[in-house]
Amino acid sequence: MEPKKQTIIFVLIAVISTAAIVAGVTYVILAPTPEGEVDALEIYHWWTSGGEAAAITALVDEFIALHPDTTVQQVQIAGGGGFEMRVKIKTLMLAGQPPDTFQIHNGYEWKIFYDAGLLNNIDPIWTTALKAAVPDVVEDISKGPDGHYYAVPVNIHRSNVLWFNYEILNDTGIDPATLTTWPAFWAACDAIIANPNYTITAPVAMGEQWTAAHAFEQVLASVGIDTYEAWINGEIDSTSATHYADLVTACEIYKTLTTYINSDWAGKSWDSAIAKLLAATPTAAFAIMGDWANGEFFQAEWDHGVDYGTIGVPGTGNMYGLVVDCFEKPKNILHPTAVDNWLGVVASKDGQDAFNPLKGSISARTDANISKYGAYQQSAIADFNTIDASPTSYMFPSVVHGSGAPEAFNTDFIPLIGALTSGTATASQTATALAALAATYSSDFIKTWSL
Repeated sequence: MEPKKQTIIFVLIAVISTAAIVAGVTYVILAPTPEGEVDALEIYHWWTSGGEAAAITALVDEFIALHPDTTVQQVQIAGGGGFEMRVKIKTLMLAGQPPDTFQIHNGYEWKIFYDAGLLNNIDPIWTTALKAAVPDVVEDISKGPDGHYYAVPVNIHRSNVLWFNYEILNDTGIDPATLTTWPAFWAACDAIIANPNYTITAPVAMGEQWTAAHAFEQVLASVGIDTYEAWINGEIDSTSATHYADLVTACEIYKTLTTYINSDWAGKSWDSAIAKLLAATPTAAFAIMGDWANGEFFQAEWDHGVDYGTIGVPGTGNMYGLVVDCFEKPKNILHPTAVDNWLGVVASKDGQDAFNPLKGSISARTDANISKYGAYQQSAIADFNTIDASPTSYMFPSVVHGSGAPEAFNTDFIPLIGALTSGTATASQTATALAALAATYSSDFIKTWSL
């Protein structure tokens, strides 16, 4: 075994063993069945909220319509933006019982499996037609360091979305188009708190630690795309580094943001945070979340532009934060033919047009049937195309969602923002700790981003 692969596997074993002990779980290594391949498919994913579940069901239905003899089993593992499921996937992979296929974020998040030699390349799926249909930035993160393809994107989510309850803003006299700077946003929050028609004391809905880290990376992007680029290239690695002062500024802005969030944030899932805007008596007016949140508004039968609205997070109106879900083909799986068929449907125009209108995302293909998408997604498609074509607009990969930085960096980054959110760390302490992370994991940064 190559030394690097051996090291990666030892690291995986250590992480998984610890998680299993904490959870009180025992995993048994089973030998593969001696029988030949049967027509079945096992899909692991963490899409369990209302909008997410509807979306994956639509995609599976599209698959079954084309392959009616295949028995499909969905294994849904909720919680933590996929952390719990990823631990389970690592366990299965190391036990020699890899799932047929699994959802994960595109980019660094699947690289740990690549480094351990546990993934098949799926070059045949990436036909000339698919390459022509997928934007270059998304195609690029679907490749391994060896230039082969290891992932098929099923969508493109936008991370830097500010969601708002239109009724509250209208009643308070707030024009959302004016919320392009943080001072303007603070003033809007203060006005909502002062509005006697509501009893809103925390106008910004926040959820558990990863959602807090998600909000922070949008704040960092708002400080400047050059700063964000340096961050995801591991170049803010000391207090003397270029853009370190900008990192401090981002931490200070974020600290102000936390003065407007719900005190029970740490115990809220992302969708229960969004529910604060949707409640009959809303307890929040805003939320910073990726556009998977649109599925929650869709399920509640709210109309975009009427009942709720969206703008870019203040300072990021000319940016599109990228979160891309994808599927892989592990080595030594029981049903490789079914997986090839599944990946073909995932990559297809019809498959993506069945999935994404319900998920809240846009298609990872530029030839989507736009008429199948709702008002929010049509606006997102227009924004994506405009930003993609403009030399003064930018796309940036999410760190929290696995594309922008190595997994180990992300694992340590999220609790640092949790500490800043809870008040146990100051802005300057957090900036220093984030810079130290870049130095600690400098050898793990293998991609140079040019945004």
